[in-house]
Amino acid sequence: MESALVSLVSVALVIIATVTMMMSSFHSVSTVADSWRQMEEQSGDIRRTEITAVPPANYGGGNINLMVANDGQTNLDDFAYWDVIAQQQAGDTYYIAYTDGSTPGSNEWTVEGIYLSDNTTVAEVFDPDILNPGETMKMVINLDPDIGAGETGRVTVSTPNGVTSQCLVTRP
Repeated sequence: MESALVSLVSVALVIIATVTMMMSSFHSVSTVADSWRQMEEQSGDIRRTEITAVPPANYGGGNINLMVANDGQTNLDDFAYWDVIAQQQAGDTYYIAYTDGSTPGSNEWTVEGIYLSDNTTVAEVFDPDILNPGETMKMVINLDPDIGAGETGRVTVSTPNGVTSQCLVTRP
């Protein structure tokens, strides 16, 4: 009788241990599957996002009016989470912070407007303050110090999901 009781307790402990291990395994597999799903969604967003930065045709110093076209398939917003980096020919690199104001301060940028195409005469109609596919955004960048006469600077623009575009701004 005593050995039957010990056997019963031993079997119960083995069953409890097995169930606990299985539950832990299922939880781990579920966590990995959720992470995988999130990575697939994020990579899909990145795949559908494409921007093109176009420098000003004639830059004579002062603010840089950069046009950024949404050539992808996703709506872009949250401009406060965009990154803008300017590199001057001498090698100095500046992180340009976003500002909501209409006039950017030193080493700041703002959105002057969003337009239906690269023509800045027709303002956006749908989804105000969202850069939809096919629309173009005019960024005003106040780089301090300015790009020197006869020099070229590189401006890199990055969306929150990491898609980048860069262009060269030359001052004659």
